[in-house]
Amino acid sequence: MNEYNYKSYESIIRWFSGKKLNFLVTGAAGFIGTNLVLKLLELGQNVTGADNFLTGKRSNIALINELHAKVAKDADERKGGNFSFIECDLRDINECRRITAGIDFVFHEAGLGSVPWSLEDPLLFHADDDTAFFNILNASKENAVKKLIYASSSAVYGTCKKLPAVENKIGGQVSMYASAKLTNEIYAKTFYNVFGFESIGFRYFNIYGDFQDPDSKYAAVIPAWIKNILGGKTFIVNGDGKTTRDFCYVDDVVKINLLGVIADKKYAEGSVYNAASGSSVTLKDLAEMLVRLLNSNVKYEFGPFRQGDIKYSAADITKAKNDLGYFPGSTLEEGLEKSLNWYKKVLKIH
Repeated sequence: MNEYNYKSYESIIRWFSGKKLNFLVTGAAGFIGTNLVLKLLELGQNVTGADNFLTGKRSNIALINELHAKVAKDADERKGGNFSFIECDLRDINECRRITAGIDFVFHEAGLGSVPWSLEDPLLFHADDDTAFFNILNASKENAVKKLIYASSSAVYGTCKKLPAVENKIGGQVSMYASAKLTNEIYAKTFYNVFGFESIGFRYFNIYGDFQDPDSKYAAVIPAWIKNILGGKTFIVNGDGKTTRDFCYVDDVVKINLLGVIADKKYAEGSVYNAASGSSVTLKDLAEMLVRLLNSNVKYEFGPFRQGDIKYSAADITKAKNDLGYFPGSTLEEGLEKSLNWYKKVLKIH
């Protein structure tokens, strides 16, 4: 852990020390939501998780309960946090009002995150990524939540050719998913301008790590390729292999979300930040790195570009460093090495 990364974790631990607050994590059964819940409980906070299980896993909630019970058994009750779970649909405004009552901070991680899926079913994406977001935003404001911290996406940069991407320059959106996330940002900024309601959005780049579903039809590239490599199957690299992505380890994304909680009010005025590693790699180089790390002879083939995909992606994280004190703690290779044991266990391959 580098010095700057260590200091940012220290600031989080100091801020949370001696506090017991009430957090709501939507999408708690999903990839990032599960990681966030576990970290909040480790920090001794009270957490309510919410999910409709459209893509989230019931097994993740069972694991959270299991790990929480094990820790709580040996912990000082005054220091440990509590966990409760509510299965609900955020497209229902009354459900959103119910789950935000008595909450100090909301992490909105719920939503659908696939570009191809959004092109196949735009109505579903509008409901789950727009209507649900507006409902949780409005309910949080009504229930005097201190701050909403939510997942946006690098997809909002669209056709912008400026790299690395900076927060104040975006292009035209090329998927329903991208448009939905940009709409979220506009609503959040408007709620601050009109009502003074504080929020921070994080434009996630390509996040990977424990609890990322390798079996979904719309699985992200890293778990999808790992599944094929461990299974001894040839995998497809969409495009010519020169496509670039900024891959960020999930622990760093959890950290930037927590830094959003402790951020000064002037950085929560409907603000948005890149959540990324600040370093890009080509898909060809990623494929070769995974094959090497897994000591495999599996081959890959090039396939067609996917409609709606941005060809080149790279994040400028200067704003997050300067405003929030965010410094990534893992290189791509380090993050992958941390994740591989989990993927092997889930895929039952040793």
